[in-house]
Amino acid sequence: MKCVLISSEGAEVLFYWADPDFMAILHQRFGTQDQNGDEIPSVEDSINTLFAPMIISCATMLEKLGDTYTCFSAENGKHLYVLHMFGECLYIAVSGDGHESEDDLRRQLYVLRRLTEAHFGLVTLDSHLFHRELRPIESEQRAHIWGLFQSLLQTYNQLREEDQSFAVEAVERLIHPQLCEQCIEFLERQVVQYINGNTERAGHEVVHAFLLIHTKLLAFYSSRNASSLRPADLLTLLLIVQDLYPSTSKDQPVPEALAQPGEGEQHLQRPQSSESIPVNSPFHHSTSQEQIADDLSMPEEFFTPKASPSQQSTGSAWTEGADSQSEGEVSAWWLRICCMF
Repeated sequence: MKCVLISSEGAEVLFYWADPDFMAILHQRFGTQDQNGDEIPSVEDSINTLFAPMIISCATMLEKLGDTYTCFSAENGKHLYVLHMFGECLYIAVSGDGHESEDDLRRQLYVLRRLTEAHFGLVTLDSHLFHRELRPIESEQRAHIWGLFQSLLQTYNQLREEDQSFAVEAVERLIHPQLCEQCIEFLERQVVQYINGNTERAGHEVVHAFLLIHTKLLAFYSSRNASSLRPADLLTLLLIVQDLYPSTSKDQPVPEALAQPGEGEQHLQRPQSSESIPVNSPFHHSTSQEQIADDLSMPEEFFTPKASPSQQSTGSAWTEGADSQSEGEVSAWWLRICCMF
């Protein structure tokens, strides 16, 4: 049972995400459907009722004492609550299955904060604007925004359970010198030039571009004046890409034509077709079967990029500098996201 919540000081729900187990408990305790069958307002009301005492007590302690609690357990230790203030917003994470520790829940709050920074940019520096953007007045627009972040959190939790790089907070890279060099050349001469030449971009040029194999980095291109990306930046981008284009399930059956190669043929699984940029291939040399086999058996190297020093670091890539981002850093981060996509 898990739940993540963003609330204002006035105990207004700005965003929530909950797994099916938490929603089932909410149904049993409050009921979440009205006569019209509209679930969103009733779910918000139920969550407001459930968390309002905690949010109000936290705001009161901050006002009277200048400090408040950040973690506590309830229901005889079965439920763990972690709270963190980002600006004037209170972030709350709840776990009722005992599978997450305090560090796990706090990391999830930092992940959510970084996702909001990536999506809203400088808006996150102004609490009034942030409230308005995260909780629009129109219910359809609010459902769209909340659905976006709910999907990202769902993808993050899935990756933490299934993917090594997200479990240990490291960027996993595939190393094959010849292939990486060709891919970087392709990114620079074909992809980047094509995107920069798009008139709809109004002069905004690509700062970073990369090629992925699932969540593993194959090639990375940066422009000459680009600032370096921190591990948390790359993990955030990987998370966004995986949410937009999920990796093929391991349980998905392989097509018969690919599962049963003919005699003397290489057993290659073709990627599924997707929308691609109409460019000509930059590679005109012939490739032998030996070279193909070498590319398929390329070695993997696992590494974590060196983290920038931070006095507030808690040993997690996601928390690095999250509370002390300057306006220029947020602006540059927002610009990188826009240029990437």
